[in-house]
Amino acid sequence: MKGVYCFFWLVLTTFFAAANGLSVFEENGKVGLRNEQGKILIPARYEALGWSDGNFSTLTAVTGYKLDGKWGLISLENHLVTKAEFEDLFPADASLVYARKKSPISLRIVSGCLMASSGKEIIPFEYDGIALSGIRAVVFTKVGNQYRYGLIDLENKTIIPQQYYAIRSIGSLRYAVENFDNKTALFTESGKQVTGFTIDSLSLFKKNYAVIYQGMQQGLIDREGQVKLEPTYREIRLEDDGTVKARQTDEWLFLDGQNKLQQKVQADSIIALGKNLLKVCTAGLIQLEDYSLKPFFASNFSSLGKFVRGKALFTKEKKYGVIGQDGKILIEAKYDNLVVNYPYYISNTRQNGKDNWIVLDSLGKPIHTKPYERIHPFNGQLFPVVVRNYWGALDPSGKEVIACTYDSILQQLHQNLVVKFHSQYGIINQHEEWLVTPRQTKLKLVSADRYVETAGKNTYLKSFDNNVIYFSENPMEINEQRIVERLPSGTSWEVDLNGVIVNRQVQPEGAVEKVYPESEGLRGIKKNGQYGFVDPQGRLRVANRYDGIQAFSEQLAAVKIRGKWGFISREDKIIIQPVYEEVTPFQKGFSLVKQKGLQGLIDIKGIVILPPRYESVTILPHGNLLIRQDKLMGLADNTGRVIINPKYHSLQDLNNNYVIVERDGLYGVITLQGISTVPLMYDYIVYDPYNNSFIARKKSEWRAVPL
Repeated sequence: MKGVYCFFWLVLTTFFAAANGLSVFEENGKVGLRNEQGKILIPARYEALGWSDGNFSTLTAVTGYKLDGKWGLISLENHLVTKAEFEDLFPADASLVYARKKSPISLRIVSGCLMASSGKEIIPFEYDGIALSGIRAVVFTKVGNQYRYGLIDLENKTIIPQQYYAIRSIGSLRYAVENFDNKTALFTESGKQVTGFTIDSLSLFKKNYAVIYQGMQQGLIDREGQVKLEPTYREIRLEDDGTVKARQTDEWLFLDGQNKLQQKVQADSIIALGKNLLKVCTAGLIQLEDYSLKPFFASNFSSLGKFVRGKALFTKEKKYGVIGQDGKILIEAKYDNLVVNYPYYISNTRQNGKDNWIVLDSLGKPIHTKPYERIHPFNGQLFPVVVRNYWGALDPSGKEVIACTYDSILQQLHQNLVVKFHSQYGIINQHEEWLVTPRQTKLKLVSADRYVETAGKNTYLKSFDNNVIYFSENPMEINEQRIVERLPSGTSWEVDLNGVIVNRQVQPEGAVEKVYPESEGLRGIKKNGQYGFVDPQGRLRVANRYDGIQAFSEQLAAVKIRGKWGFISREDKIIIQPVYEEVTPFQKGFSLVKQKGLQGLIDIKGIVILPPRYESVTILPHGNLLIRQDKLMGLADNTGRVIINPKYHSLQDLNNNYVIVERDGLYGVITLQGISTVPLMYDYIVYDPYNNSFIARKKSEWRAVPL
């Protein structure tokens, strides 16, 4: 692997060198540098040339070299600019190099900055990290368990003292400085503070203006710290020509079916989660509110999952918790990860980079005290667990009933488990007694006292006393009730777990090219290039005289005659004449059919319910038909009567006499009688079934704002 890495590094650095008319070459396991005429500039004496990130470039005719695991600077004239004493070297700008080395007074790795041409120390090696910003450098040092940031010039003179949580260069010779209360102030390049620590965040400067973020609102500030636009906007955009555009937060209106306004609120999105429970999201922050828009909590969530069985995961300050659909916190947000495993939760708390997984009950209480590296989902009997890469298992009370001594737990069924132990396969019970001793062949449990062993081409069904009950080299599907063996002829038979054949499908007589799965007691066959049907005993019930067939459904099967499809009965009588280009099997008494490329609908008697004149027809779950004509949507009932003409770009039948419709990007609501109750004037509408109302969105428009 090391050789592969070295080869990749050499190819990469050679590419970058070649781009500068230089090429890195290898000789006797060492690398050197030559120019485009082939002249050797640096003999092949070094482990690497370039920089410690694997790239190659030069700064003022100088590059990096690696010797005895350390880095130094070397000129293209093969003069050592510095000794090889650095852990890392990276280009900082056109003339400076970042460097890291061991501190002479401690075990820390410290950062500094060198002049590339001379190797002169420009910024001393006393920081944990450095980021150049023009003629300034943001530096940070760890104090206790916190990093503290400051700003210096290139003579190591303090501009902003190292006492802040973060410092960012935001352009226009300005810096955003964040304190440990997560508030930001604007500083100049000379270290002058021009605003108080009252801002949540600042954008980069553009045309001498920066966007300020205050809660969920945005405003605008200039280089001198003067607020040009108060933070009352949802978004502000600085255009390249200097124009400032802004928009307010979108407005959401709660309406009844007759367009009566119940209430309205500003937000980015609103989702109804349950009776009297709304998920309101603005600027990436989530609040849970009741239907009067009163928040359940003073603070916001970072994320909120779907409610399942009345509970949902949420995150707050990067920690996971659980909330109920009544808005009450069931498990406080204190876990680094939380997995729902109903009725349990599998939680993780990371400490010193180590995972500590614990199973919690439905109330969030731990069922055991010992943490594990991994805990797998409850399988109905046990929780598989892992410690030091060895597997064991907990019972529902949290007791470790299977010690963590196995390579893996592969399967659990009833009270027994298939395990891998010292690279072999075996079966144990929950008392860790061997039911099947370890062996090389793979095992699978199929019942409380039966298992399958695969050896070579054969599959064996065995009992725990090692008796062979049944075996075959044919493909077999095995479950707790039966074995289905697929024979080379294409037929199959069923075998019970005592090895007795209980259901035998007989192969049809003669040379049959293909046998299809059984449907409604008959199997399709292909014989002599034509299709028909046989019964389970292999007797021909529908003569093989058709060009194509589909499975029987609702006592009819589609058949193809001379390129057209119709339907026949089990007695091989044509019930629906073959006049269609395409058909679907009958479902709930209907089949979709196609003629001249257009779709329609027929019933089981062949009566045309919906003439085939639509681009598509979709049978909705409650029986109405979604129709599409000229790329527009409409609605028909299950008798084929068109109740809404196709004139909308999208349509959603709510099955409550209301239909949400959209045309040209605008949404409204109509009844099944075609009466408009909510006009087509909203940017989006969704129906809230929990509170029987419509939630409509009006987007806020971008507008130019004068300063």
